[in-house]
Amino acid sequence: MNYIEVLAATFSTFFFGIIFSLTGKKLIYSSFAGGLGWYTHLLFFKELNYSKTASFVISAVVITIFSEIIGRLEKTTVTSTLIPALIPLVPGGGIYYTMSFFVENRFPEAFEKGRETIFLTVALSVGIFLVSTFSQILNRTIKYTKVLKKYRKFKEYKRTHKI
Repeated sequence: MNYIEVLAATFSTFFFGIIFSLTGKKLIYSSFAGGLGWYTHLLFFKELNYSKTASFVISAVVITIFSEIIGRLEKTTVTSTLIPALIPLVPGGGIYYTMSFFVENRFPEAFEKGRETIFLTVALSVGIFLVSTFSQILNRTIKYTKVLKKYRKFKEYKRTHKI
């Protein structure tokens, strides 16, 4: 495992967090999440031999779960941690090489690199979508359960006190 890459991802997230006007704990949390996401990608892609697309989905899931937890604990928006943390995973190089191959009239390479870039982008989106959707369902279920308990207590109170 190349820990220098994880450290670079952590610092790149830190500096992008500064650009996004994050301060204090939010900046530290997003930096940690960026390093965690890149560590997860390296673990699954290089160590466990998953495909690059699968490792991006898993990394996005890990970053989103971490961001959801921090959002709840710190009572802040999830996106303040999530967006900067995704920066190391954004396939900017793939976009650059796709355009470069097109300009050089190397169309087979351009289409291949473009396809890979689109897959990685969709993988990140799917990972975020899965966790965000599950989190919203869980939150609504918890809220519904609390409201239902209050309603049942009120019904019981109403029945016993003959209101």
